[in-house]
Amino acid sequence: MAQIDNQIANKSEITTPIQCSAFKFYEVYRKEAFLLPRISPRNVKKIELVPPTCSWEDKVGSRKLVHFDEAGLESFKDEVIEIQPHAKKITFKVLEGKMMMSFYHSFQATLEVTEGSAKWTVVFTKKNALCPNPDYYLQRLDSVNKDINTYLLPSN
Repeated sequence: MAQIDNQIANKSEITTPIQCSAFKFYEVYRKEAFLLPRISPRNVKKIELVPPTCSWEDKVGSRKLVHFDEAGLESFKDEVIEIQPHAKKITFKVLEGKMMMSFYHSFQATLEVTEGSAKWTVVFTKKNALCPNPDYYLQRLDSVNKDINTYLLPSN
């Protein structure tokens, strides 16, 4: 655990085995996030760019609004804060989120893709000790990863 602004930062991670190309998998998040509602409709209902972002290709400072449900109760706005293309790694910081940010002061998620796996690491600070760990969000990310893997696998 690390100290951030006098608060304890917690860390959790989940790794999803993948059989598809690591490069293609990474590119879905980096350049084709608009496909997520079609690839994983159970998990991503809608995704949109947030001004001044005007391209789906992520760059540091790019922002998106992601909706997990139809009513918009479970949604969040994120910003890309770091990209390492050669390592197939991208880090997002959650700026806003109705449910998520009611539990956490800060929430940051890093995706790292290697041949055979896609790992999400989240670093977060809880608003208080009664707030849950982000297992719900990690399971949702795992489910999206599985859907992307299936989408990218060649048809038999």
